[in-house]
Amino acid sequence: MNTISKVFWGIAIIIWIFSLIILIVALTDLIPNNSLKEYRFFIGIGFLTISGFIRQAYKRYIKKQHPL
Repeated sequence: MNTISKVFWGIAIIIWIFSLIILIVALTDLIPNNSLKEYRFFIGIGFLTISGFIRQAYKRYIKKQHPL
C-alpha cells in the first residue's frame, strides 16, 4: 500500500465517520432544537450514498491489488 492510497483511505474513513456522526445527531434527540431533524431523510440518503461509494472504491482497490 503506497502513501497516496493510505492518504485516500484515511480521508475516506474520516468522511464516513463524520457522516455517521451527522446521521446519529439527525436521528436522535441529543441536541435540543436540532435543525438537522428537518433533513433526516436527505441525511440518511447521503450517508447511504457515501457508504456505497466507499464500498465500490474499496472493492475496486482490493480487486486491483489481488486479481484472481
